[in-house]
Amino acid sequence: MSGNSVMASIRARHNASGVVSYTAEIRLKGFPSQSATFKRKTDAKLWVAATETAIRENRYFKTAEAKKHTLSEMIDRYVIEILPTKPKAVSQAHQLKWFKRTIGGYSLCDICYCWSKSALICRNNR
Repeated sequence: MSGNSVMASIRARHNASGVVSYTAEIRLKGFPSQSATFKRKTDAKLWVAATETAIRENRYFKTAEAKKHTLSEMIDRYVIEILPTKPKAVSQAHQLKWFKRTIGGYSLCDICYCWSKSALICRNNR
């Protein structure tokens, strides 16, 4: 990300009844802008700091994309695109069905960041 600077802003917004909320927005050239709204300005600042750090460390957009898909979706795609080329496709298909049935509903983000917990769930549900 050399040469790309992250730009953040926090705007106060007042609704019709006068309640204030704070919308934080982070922009980075070549990426979609990211925003979130908070009741407290302190929370908005904390989100900006954490998100900017994640963007600089090249972690944020991978996580954002991983939140959109489940393990089940990934397995389905693998079964169609990759599994037919594998010599042990039948045994691998059985393993994939088990994972899909057991933890397929989890987002890829949850699987990546909570793998140890997911592994325990799988082990305990055998």
